[in-house]
Amino acid sequence: MRKWGKRSRDVYDELDARLQIVLDRTLAEVADISLITGFRGQTEQNDMYLSGNSKLPWPRSKHNKEPSLAVDYQPYPMPQRTEKLWAALAYIAGHMIRIGLEEGIALRWGGDWNGDGDLTDQNFDDLFHIEIDK
Repeated sequence: MRKWGKRSRDVYDELDARLQIVLDRTLAEVADISLITGFRGQTEQNDMYLSGNSKLPWPRSKHNKEPSLAVDYQPYPMPQRTEKLWAALAYIAGHMIRIGLEEGIALRWGGDWNGDGDLTDQNFDDLFHIEIDK
């Protein structure tokens, strides 16, 4: 049985309960994952924005809410080949979205911001990111 590691547990504790439901089911039913970032404070968010790793300054990101409405994750172990990593992130995100639908939780993935299934129609990809959509 998979379980959260210490770093992931620390991030998990920062998250909205709805995300926790989805992540617990993802861990149990889909794949081993590590949680990277939940809540971001003002300095961290603005640094992410200025570096181009986020499109939103403080406090507009869902990472800036307490509890956090967004989480960054990765498969564990993380594939070293880019195409394997991208495939794993999409596979996991698809399952998270399905689990969210089953639980009545609308989610949005950073690989398909508008949720239309077309992964080529956006300018900013954040494949490690999933958030509550409303």
